[in-house]
Amino acid sequence: MKFLCPNHRQQFADLPLEERKDLWLFWMENAQALSEQGQLQDVISLAGSAFDLACLSCSADETCMHVELTLSAILVSRALLDRGDRNAMDAVILRALECLQHPDSQAANDGCCDFQECVSVLIDPARQADFFSDYLNWRSMPFAPRNRVTMVRVLH
Repeated sequence: MKFLCPNHRQQFADLPLEERKDLWLFWMENAQALSEQGQLQDVISLAGSAFDLACLSCSADETCMHVELTLSAILVSRALLDRGDRNAMDAVILRALECLQHPDSQAANDGCCDFQECVSVLIDPARQADFFSDYLNWRSMPFAPRNRVTMVRVLH
C-alpha cells in the first residue's frame, strides 16, 4: 500500500534528509490535529504520506529515518484499523518491516539508533503507545487500541 503518487515520491526522494524530516514532522503534526477532530480519512492521507516519505529513506545510502517510519506506520495502521480495514493495516506493518529489514537499509547494516526496538514495536502492538509517547510530545496516541472482549468458557 502506497500513499504518495510516483511523481511526488520521486520529488521527495530528491530532497535532502533534513527537509524530508521537516516535511515528515509537518504531516504528522497535521495528522495529529485532524485526529483530534475525528477526520479519519485525512489522518490516513497525511500519516500515510509521512510513512511513504520515511520509507524512501530506507533504501538510500544515508542516515536512516526508521524511527519516523515506525511512528508513521503505527499512526496510519491504527487509523486504518479504526476505519475497519484490517488488511490495509497489516499491509502497512508488513511494508514497514520489509523496509526496515531491506538489505540496503542503513539501519539494518549499522544498527543505528533503535533499529531492533522499531522492529519489536511494529510486531507487538502492546508496545506501540509507549513508543509513540517516548518519541512524540502528543497528549495521547490517536486511535488507542480498543479493549478486546474475550469470552472465556469455564468447564466443570
